[in-house]
This record gives sequence, C-alpha cells and structure tokens, in this order.
Amino acid sequence: MSGPLPMVVGLTLIWVLLWGAVSPTIVVGGVLASVLVITVFPFPRAPWTWVIRPWPTLVLALRFLWDLVRASVEVSWFSLRPAGAPPSALLRVQLRTRSELIMTITSELVCLVPGSLLVELEPEEGAIYLHVMDAHTPERLAAFHQSVLEQEKRVVKAFAPREERDAVCGQEVRT
Repeated sequence: MSGPLPMVVGLTLIWVLLWGAVSPTIVVGGVLASVLVITVFPFPRAPWTWVIRPWPTLVLALRFLWDLVRASVEVSWFSLRPAGAPPSALLRVQLRTRSELIMTITSELVCLVPGSLLVELEPEEGAIYLHVMDAHTPERLAAFHQSVLEQEKRVVKAFAPREERDAVCGQEVRT
C-alpha cells in the first residue's frame, strides 16, 4: 500500500481505539478526521527502503529482553549491596552505520537497558555517547563498547536494506 491510504487507515484505527467502541459513526468520523489531519498537516514524501526480517527481528527482541532482565538484576544488586555505587564512565561508541534511523533504534535499545544512559547522539559523526555503570576496569568498558556494536549489528540485520546490511555486517549474512 502506498499514498495516503495507509495513513488514513492507521489514524482511523487509532481513532476507533481511543473511542473504545466500533460503530459506523465512529469509523466514518475517524476517516473524516484522518483525511482532515493529513490534508492540513501533510507529511513529506520519504522513500521507505527499510525491511523487516522476521528471524533477525525475533533474535533482536529476545536478546533485548535478556539484556533487560540481566541488567535489571545487576542494577538491583548495585543498589542493595553495602559497597555503594560502582564507578561510572562516559563512553563514546563509533557506530558503523550512518543511517539516523539505525543509530536511533540502536541508541534507544541500549539506553532502555538499566545501567546505561544516552548522553548524546551525533549523526554527523555516527557516534553515540553513553553514561555507563560498573566501569571499574578497562575490560568492562571494552565489553560494554562491544555489546553496543553487537546491538547495532542486530538492528541492521533486522531492519536495514541489503546495501546497509552488507556494509555493516560484511559478507557474513546471505539471506
């Protein structure tokens, strides 16, 4: 589907969900409101070159959930242990992609995991700056740096077009 139809359908669906009931009046009202919104506030035309690959997306979601649970346990332990807060650090990670969408998704997935916080995203440089907990050794910082790059690779495998995926992941993926 292309053109305004997907937007009208999506906005109408949101309208019906907000009303909490389905009736012809509500659906027609939603269609009219949707057409009004996209007419008054037109969106710029942007080509959609991204894909959603089911298996890599599932791997990305499961790994994110694992990271979320593991980090939640670690942060809980840091707050309950008698030794106090662990040392923290500011970490710069140079991402391999130049796609702002991939950088944003990667940054969000990284900072949604407890123990890290996005400080700055520099799309021109392709870098993100993170505040990370438990940075007591250079090895620990290197491991966190590597985990961010691995998360970027999972995002690229799940959503990026083939050219972007090949550039970031190399020739290891052939699906």
